[in-house]
Amino acid sequence: MKTTSRTCTCICIISVLALAGSALGAAIAAQSTEERRPLRIAQCRELCYRQALADPTPPVLCRGRPDCFMCHDYCRVLAVAQISLATSMCADREFCRQGCRVACAYHRLRIGYHQEATANTVLKT
Repeated sequence: MKTTSRTCTCICIISVLALAGSALGAAIAAQSTEERRPLRIAQCRELCYRQALADPTPPVLCRGRPDCFMCHDYCRVLAVAQISLATSMCADREFCRQGCRVACAYHRLRIGYHQEATANTVLKT
């Protein structure tokens, strides 16, 4: 009887520790995702500047060029949008022109289309 009771207790303790470890791992992954978001947005925007602005034009002039500005804007939008919204935005052939396609391609390659994103709204900076 004592062996069965100890085995059951050990299994329960291991299960509780495994669940706690999983929850902690998920929390750490979510935090690092949030911490990496500004870097991914900046890298995406740098790509926009390289593709849409003549060298050595300052990024401030991006607003004056529709493709550059749309790319710049979408770098942020796609980083925080729900996957379904991001997918439909990038699939819209009429609205999603060159700048939009650059941002969509960046996000598709770099973060697998928001597999880790959990935001429910689209936010802009």
